[in-house]
Amino acid sequence: MPVLVTLALSASLAVSAQAQRFPVIDVPNDPAARYDVLMLVPIRGGNLEIVTRRVGRRGETFVQREINCREGLVRYLGQGHTVDEMNADHRNYHFEPIDPNAISGHIAEYACANVERPE
Repeated sequence: MPVLVTLALSASLAVSAQAQRFPVIDVPNDPAARYDVLMLVPIRGGNLEIVTRRVGRRGETFVQREINCREGLVRYLGQGHTVDEMNADHRNYHFEPIDPNAISGHIAEYACANVERPE
C-alpha cells in the first residue's frame, strides 16, 4: 500500500474511532470483547476489506482482513494494538478457509452480508 494511502487510512481511522459509533459484530466465542467495524469496502476481484477494533479487558486490537466471500477464504492484511501498528504489519499472510466458529468466521459472515457493493 503506498505510504500516502497508509497515512491517510491511519489518520482517518484514528479520527473515526474517536468520533463515531460503529456497527458491532456479535462474536459468541469471545463474549468479554466488543468488535467494532471501522471500515468495510469492496476491493479488487470482488473481495472485501474490513478493519475491526477489538475492545477487551487488555485494551484495543486493530485487525485488517481481506475476505473472499465467493470462495469462503479470509486472510489478515495486518494487526496491531494501534492503527499504525496494524498498517506497519507486513507479514505475508495467506488465505485460509473461513472457519464459521472462529472469530474471523463471524467477522467474514458479517462482512459478506453487510457490504455495500457499487452498482
